[in-house]
Amino acid sequence: MKSTILRILIGIILLSLLCGVVVSIVGLLLGWNTSAQFGDGFFWAAVIIGTIGFVSLVGYRQRGMELLPLHLDPADRAKLWAADAYRGQILMAVFGTSGLLLFGFSILVSRLH
Repeated sequence: MKSTILRILIGIILLSLLCGVVVSIVGLLLGWNTSAQFGDGFFWAAVIIGTIGFVSLVGYRQRGMELLPLHLDPADRAKLWAADAYRGQILMAVFGTSGLLLFGFSILVSRLH
């Protein structure tokens, strides 16, 4: 349990840092000069990351039972389906929390003068 939570927290931090670095590099390449421009960049990064997390959750939950082999026992089939839903929930937790962190950072950055 602890290792799963630790891996999720590390994933959140690394994804947020990676997105922050990418937004900063894009902003510097495009010649952004104001904190409002960087704040907008972080906001849109948060929207994109949150959307990816939501789509991954919906995708794992909507995965059809027909994709599993036909010769599986119904109990094993249910276990595989539950495992896929759990993976989607973990991805949503990582991407959603990273999106929230980036959204908060966009508010902080845009308020700098």
